[in-house]
Amino acid sequence: MSVNISEAIASANQTFTKLEQRVATYLSSRPEAVALETSAEIAEKLQVSPMTVSRFFKKLGFSNLNELRADARRDLYGPTSARIGSRFKSFKQASQTRDATQDHAIANAAIRTALDLRETERWQNAVQYVAHSESVMAAGFQVMQYLANGFAMRLKYLRSNVVFLDGTDGVYADVFGVESETKALILIDTFRYGNHGPILAQAAQERGFKVILFCDEFCDWGAELSDVMLPYPNEGHMFLPFPTGLHFGLNLMFQDVVTELGDKARDKVERIAISQDLFGNFLPE
Repeated sequence: MSVNISEAIASANQTFTKLEQRVATYLSSRPEAVALETSAEIAEKLQVSPMTVSRFFKKLGFSNLNELRADARRDLYGPTSARIGSRFKSFKQASQTRDATQDHAIANAAIRTALDLRETERWQNAVQYVAHSESVMAAGFQVMQYLANGFAMRLKYLRSNVVFLDGTDGVYADVFGVESETKALILIDTFRYGNHGPILAQAAQERGFKVILFCDEFCDWGAELSDVMLPYPNEGHMFLPFPTGLHFGLNLMFQDVVTELGDKARDKVERIAISQDLFGNFLPE
């Protein structure tokens, strides 16, 4: 899907109007949107008319958008869609239709989204869950596992009963064994989503967890299976990206938990510092 769209955009680039170029820039950065969003949704997001989106696809040689979406979905979810080689080829072709200013714009949009989410009531609820639940667990899927691990490691400096779920047991046993009265589960994933995510989220909710989901904007299962869903711009134009929005959002969450815990966090850090000095963890100053 992304290969065909990128090739078509590159071929037709000189014929686009100013508004159609806006659509071209968006789909060059996020080619998977063809499979995951309707033309009306694309039009609303880009603040253009649905007719503009329709004309854009006709210029690409696609007269039937529904047929294009069906082909795109088969490409995304079919047996070859997960191959790293296929993704790399798509990345190389898409990179020919954009410049550095688009990377800059997408990074800025991700940061703005993180700051906007910070002002919402759901964000404040998430801070309360992470700071004050008796137990907190974190899991990331596929290449997002490192973010969950890093967040859990930092959170351990602030409070007790924090567990990183690495999934190596295949059944996330800690979720089913915890006896805390209040508990929170942080999940982190981006497109293409791991199949364990919604299963784990549902199982956790059934066991009394507050589920906090950090994800990208294409996540179609998150709203139903999380208590707090925090979506950030998809950065699928990059190859296996280190997503700007998720990194910044997790950093903001950690800082706000520090503030929420106040003296409790300070006391915890001081106790850890004593242990670090005892074992000589750092080079002498």
